[in-house]
Amino acid sequence: MTSSPLNIENLAITIAEGDDAVEAVKSMSLDLAAGEVLALVGESGSGKTITARAVLGLLPARASTKGVILINGISVLEATPEQGRKVRGEHAAMIFQEPSTALNPVFTIGWQMSEGLRAHGISDVRERRRRSIELLTAVGIPSPETRIDDYPHQFSGGQKQRIVIAMALALRPAVIIADEPTTALDVTVQAEILDLLRRCRDELGASILLITHNMGVVADLADRVAVMYQGELVEVAPVEELFASPREQYTQDLLAAVPRLGAEPREARDEGIGDVVYEAENLDIVYSGGFRQKPFHAVHGVSFTVRRGEVFGLVGESGSGKSTIGRSIVGLAPVSGGSAKLLGSDLRHARGAELRELRRRVGFVFQDPASSFNSLMTVGECIEEPMRIHRAGSRQVRERRVNELLDAVQLPRSMAFRHPYELSGGQRQRVGLARALVLDPEFLVADEPTSALDVSVQARVLEIFNELQRDLGFGCLFISHDLAVVEMLSDRIGVLQSGRLVEAGTASEVLQYPKEAYTRRLIAAVPVPDPKVQRARRPPTTPGKQPLVQGRLFQ
Repeated sequence: MTSSPLNIENLAITIAEGDDAVEAVKSMSLDLAAGEVLALVGESGSGKTITARAVLGLLPARASTKGVILINGISVLEATPEQGRKVRGEHAAMIFQEPSTALNPVFTIGWQMSEGLRAHGISDVRERRRRSIELLTAVGIPSPETRIDDYPHQFSGGQKQRIVIAMALALRPAVIIADEPTTALDVTVQAEILDLLRRCRDELGASILLITHNMGVVADLADRVAVMYQGELVEVAPVEELFASPREQYTQDLLAAVPRLGAEPREARDEGIGDVVYEAENLDIVYSGGFRQKPFHAVHGVSFTVRRGEVFGLVGESGSGKSTIGRSIVGLAPVSGGSAKLLGSDLRHARGAELRELRRRVGFVFQDPASSFNSLMTVGECIEEPMRIHRAGSRQVRERRVNELLDAVQLPRSMAFRHPYELSGGQRQRVGLARALVLDPEFLVADEPTSALDVSVQARVLEIFNELQRDLGFGCLFISHDLAVVEMLSDRIGVLQSGRLVEAGTASEVLQYPKEAYTRRLIAAVPVPDPKVQRARRPPTTPGKQPLVQGRLFQ
């Protein structure tokens, strides 16, 4: 049983909830071979992430376990706290789903990497800094000698994910658990992260347990696939066999729900499209520099409009300015030049009561649901919060509205009494969508609203979103890295590159007949949910890469 770096036998996990208990994982057995990438897939709440946390001994206090988990022959479930700390880092490491919450915002990344090395016995400060710089270099962080002293908020989403991977690689563990490592990353950065994980396997010999809802990522990276449903392992097969001839009905339904670029474009329509609700003209956004730092010009002369009843999709690489434009609409980023008009008001001059009224009429779905909720509030209180702030409705009206929205996003009403940290990533994202809609907004900014959803739930949520958008008639700026989803939902699409709008048009014009080389590169980077096709598209080697093992890094 100990021939593989990771062995799971008859694992059962039960979570206590008051007087009740939930069987999160039911008698699961699975092995991870040396140098293998094993993808663990299934719906949100199927038990994928809690299985991964069990492997590292990171279960909540309310959890009880049965069975055996061995990492390099060490029993994780029977390990003392000291043995558990040794396993985490030296034998196994985790790449978390949301790097923004995995990194401490008040410490530099260099300090955080150094602390991890110090905790595992490297006492020399200069040696820890040297190793940290080499790791940042290996994972592709530019100018690591200076960026090591920057804070997490100064990095893009893709760069933060690279930093988290560098921290996981610090002690060269035999097992890497990658929990949704490409969630909320644009397609080109996603391709780079997948290449980086592939190099972890090929150059370091690491075994990777990949937890993901993105079947394109599975097709691109995995050797085998294990499918979970309601805590049970329902099917395990080599990746090509599973995609070509899935045995179980659940697996067949899962693959059928995968959105494919070019398969479901939104039909062109004029009916229901009304007046302009948002207009940007030569929009400039500049962030003032901090101490001894130059101002950063995030958005350059961008112009586009969004009409009532219309969905305008905004795509581009990480750091291209997509989220910055979305945040500027609700006053969370400065409008430095040009003009931006929302519902008839000039955002450059909106202040006080006018700005509060605009925010009441606008909904916002944040990219990172975990960090957008108050963890001390219940889910119901989080959804209800905008109504309380704007004094909308009595307590009974607010409770009724919360229940209506939980129904709309397919969450049980009992979820209102739980806390955000008790929910899976996909469940938190649906709560974020419910909160954004609680005040019946006239305009919605959706920043990666389905990034954390598995494909089957994503399909239903997108259907719900489509129905709500058509019924309520709100205009929407839809920001996403998933081009297939953008194509499915958007009437028009804009493509951003380095803060500039390089191409715009209808969904079919931009994604089926792109004019710009940059747009064609984005489309080419989208992983196809077919392992044979994806393998043929992937270049055999990536020349010119800094080796992950270099100098004295792992000596």
